[in-house]
Amino acid sequence: MAHFQIDLHAHTTASDGSHTPAQLVRRAVARGLNVLGIADHDTTAGLAEAQAAAKPDGLEIVPAIELSTRHEPDKQFIGIHLLGYFIDPASPALVDVLERVKQGRLEQKIRQIELLQSFGFDLPLEAVFERVSGVPGRPHIAAVLMERNPGRFESMQQIFDEYLGVGKKAHVVRSFALTVSEAITVVRAAGGLPVLAHPAAYSGGVEPVTLVRNAAAAGVAGIEVYYPYEDGHRPGSGSRWIGRLEQLAAELGLLATGGTDFHGRPHKVIDLGDMGLTETQYQTLKTYR
Repeated sequence: MAHFQIDLHAHTTASDGSHTPAQLVRRAVARGLNVLGIADHDTTAGLAEAQAAAKPDGLEIVPAIELSTRHEPDKQFIGIHLLGYFIDPASPALVDVLERVKQGRLEQKIRQIELLQSFGFDLPLEAVFERVSGVPGRPHIAAVLMERNPGRFESMQQIFDEYLGVGKKAHVVRSFALTVSEAITVVRAAGGLPVLAHPAAYSGGVEPVTLVRNAAAAGVAGIEVYYPYEDGHRPGSGSRWIGRLEQLAAELGLLATGGTDFHGRPHKVIDLGDMGLTETQYQTLKTYR
């Protein structure tokens, strides 16, 4: 059973998760969760299926999204992810932006596939896109690379490190991406709470405290405090960042949210509900809304 019954950060096959929305719901129910946040990258395509699958078991689905943003060097933003909770998926402002984001992602992924093909890899375009139900992501490309080029890569992470990471051989900048401020505006227009995702889990040399302060100045309502940060943390053992971020959220008057960022791939040791919120913390979040 899960350590927490409320996990506000999980992904489905609508973006880069390995579980369909219905499969994710079944896993959440089996783990004993009461509340699950579906926060796919730049899409709400998995929400309706998840909500329908959750009804028989009474699992509450929080409609959410994780928006990717572009670099803002003057504010020391590094392409952060912005979570939007309790959004209206039918919001015209959100629908319009997501269509533009999707087109940018499609163009980017097609160009990346073409680059990888030019390096001699067996990587048919149709083999990648047949896996996509919402928006394409790096894991879709990496999975096909591993399947069709056996023995070349030991893991998906190796593909990211060599080819698909920022600045790597097959990295391509998107033609359209939101700034942090634009993403916050879109989330609020959709009736949602804008939250800085996993502030202590970014690379690029930006100190998490600085990142949080800048995000607060830009207008976020909260930060993701309870998260499996990569400092040797395992569920229940605590993290040096969680305590620091709790203090910072209180100091800045920000909400504290939490979840596992569950994607479901085999290399992940974190399962649904290993990190999350207590009922009291969740009710505080809903009351603020």
